[in-house]
Amino acid sequence: MARPKGQGEKTKELIAKKAKIIFEQKGYAGTSMEDIREFSEISKGSIYYHFKNKEELFLYTVGKSSEVWRKEWEEHAKKVETSTEKLYLLAKYYASDMQKTLSHTVPEYMATENIDKMMQNKIFDLIKPEYEVFYQIINEGISWKEFKSDQSPDDLAYILYSTLTGLSITQFVGYNDKQFLMLYQSAIDIFLKGILKNSTP
Repeated sequence: MARPKGQGEKTKELIAKKAKIIFEQKGYAGTSMEDIREFSEISKGSIYYHFKNKEELFLYTVGKSSEVWRKEWEEHAKKVETSTEKLYLLAKYYASDMQKTLSHTVPEYMATENIDKMMQNKIFDLIKPEYEVFYQIINEGISWKEFKSDQSPDDLAYILYSTLTGLSITQFVGYNDKQFLMLYQSAIDIFLKGILKNSTP
């Protein structure tokens, strides 16, 4: 029997929604497809119809979260005008996002799985919406003569993206929420000293 139009997509989204909760609770390695089946109360056949394995389901779930992140960020970004203000707002937004449990599972996944070239490309596609935010702010700042640098906007975006992403580890070493946010803001302070047009050497 043919599936009702749109029903298959609804089931797929429901599986991903339920899987996200389990991944957040148990981590990537600690979650099995059977865990997801039990929690979602969706048949194993239906789950495997939409996702060939746990890895594919996990990457789909992270991708959906990344899309939501991008849309929410765009709403936040409307509140400020300058590129400098956007970077500080991004640090605050990013610090808050990095405290979400699903963000912790991505490094775990990368350390657990033997990732081939195809998976590397998929992972890049996942982070691309976030990276593009960094790139757009920096490129905009350079275009408006707010920032200056001999390095390309691409390089600067990767430097800052890697810095803010790497800072997420500090939440596991005793920093409280306020200290965690201050570290992200300090990272922007240090970064801007190198690219603000009117900064002193």
